[in-house]
Amino acid sequence: GKIAGADIEVYLLEKARVIFQQPAERNYHIFYQICSNAFPEIHKECLIENDPGKYHYVAQGMLTIDNVDDAEEMRITDEAFDILGFTKEEKLSMYKCTAAIMHFGNSQWKQRPREEQAEAEGTEDCEKVAHLLGIEAAELIKGLLKPRIKVGNEYVNKGQSKDQVTNSIGALSKSIYSRMFNWLVERVNVTLDVKAKRQYFIGVLDIAGFEIFDYNGFEQLCINYTNER
Repeated sequence: GKIAGADIEVYLLEKARVIFQQPAERNYHIFYQICSNAFPEIHKECLIENDPGKYHYVAQGMLTIDNVDDAEEMRITDEAFDILGFTKEEKLSMYKCTAAIMHFGNSQWKQRPREEQAEAEGTEDCEKVAHLLGIEAAELIKGLLKPRIKVGNEYVNKGQSKDQVTNSIGALSKSIYSRMFNWLVERVNVTLDVKAKRQYFIGVLDIAGFEIFDYNGFEQLCINYTNER
């Protein structure tokens, strides 16, 4: 017999890693691969530099790993996309979403004196995020500072503090990565799909990015509680 095909299911993606890493850990490898010198043209398209240490969401832990060449790994990643039938546009869109998260982490905000309202401390990073995601920068900033919420039967704009804006950006960044990850898996399954009836299968579990943390956030609490139940 031989393997006829494969099917991947998303079991658990550790989204917290996207915005925070322990000192001895890294973010997901793609963030460091995309900063490497493997494809300089991607830097121009994604508005990024080749130093991952300049991006807060990427630089909280280790920037390099012994015996790991991020440039070579990036070439392998890009080639894998080609083998799986991804188009040039699909690959670039994923790289842009990845870079948008990096820029999101560098955005700066400040609290207005004597007010429960934050304001942007420079808009360059948010403008880059908006450009990469194909949305209007002004609308993005407005949505972060004064999101539109429903109260009763009416919609109102609610002012956000600096901490609330920072938390919103973190949640958005994790959501972007999670949705991109899910789309990627679905896209890979299209290529790997086999129409023949499945008779036997081998299951392999690999939790993406799962580690034992010194500090556990709300996401880890939910995961642990669910597993124990």
